[in-house]
Amino acid sequence: MRDNNLFMLIESKRFNFTSVEQVIADYFLGKNPPLSIDELSKKVAVSPASITRFSKKLNLNNYKELIFLYQLSFAHSEQERPISTSIAASYHALATTSDQQYKPEVITKFCQAIHEKKLIHYWGLGFNSYAGMDLQFRFARLGKYIQVISDNNSIAMSAHFIEKEDLVIVASQRGEDCHLEESMRLAKEKGCEVLLITANRKSQLIPHSHHVLVAPELSEEEALGQISPQIPMLIQLDMIYSQYVQLYETTIRQWVESEQILTDKHK
Repeated sequence: MRDNNLFMLIESKRFNFTSVEQVIADYFLGKNPPLSIDELSKKVAVSPASITRFSKKLNLNNYKELIFLYQLSFAHSEQERPISTSIAASYHALATTSDQQYKPEVITKFCQAIHEKKLIHYWGLGFNSYAGMDLQFRFARLGKYIQVISDNNSIAMSAHFIEKEDLVIVASQRGEDCHLEESMRLAKEKGCEVLLITANRKSQLIPHSHHVLVAPELSEEEALGQISPQIPMLIQLDMIYSQYVQLYETTIRQWVESEQILTDKHK
């Protein structure tokens, strides 16, 4: 095998990879720095045995052979690599991680809460709020009103006036905001259901929520702006929306039909 064909080889084997092996493949296709097997194991959170099996699926003897060829390919292609390659690898990695972390029972809890509550508050700062605007627009077509609140002062005010019957969805990729934490604490104390979407499994916000949806974490390069930072959040919201449509198809159809009748009357 020629050294500059390693990446093509990995791509050609993708359909035969397990979900764990897809994560390993994404690391190499992203042209990340070469690591020892133990370092890579910690970096992508898979076992050394899984990495060895990945090497053998490429018809290589062991990981040492893989990393040797990777170093040659990495050095050869670094300067001529198109931007689209790393971007596509980043998107694929986020999608693969989301699939691995997918918890149908949590998604269902989110959907049930959205269906049952009349007033939904979406709290998100910065790019997290942009994802909320997309959710707001899409659910408006299904007859659900979502209020997007995107600054700490307005969120704090919302928490003070919130009602027990309302729903709060909090989106925080990093999950590290003391002001948001205080508002969530107050909303939960008032008996309001609080749902959280975050990539931080150790977030200080988690104790103040009833259900948590874990989003994929951005790498250092991605966090610096290689891809749009709201993408991990949008993936989670897409899953919520798709599951909601599937669960409440009949209710949605009835609402759409009633809206059409009202529209026709006013023509």
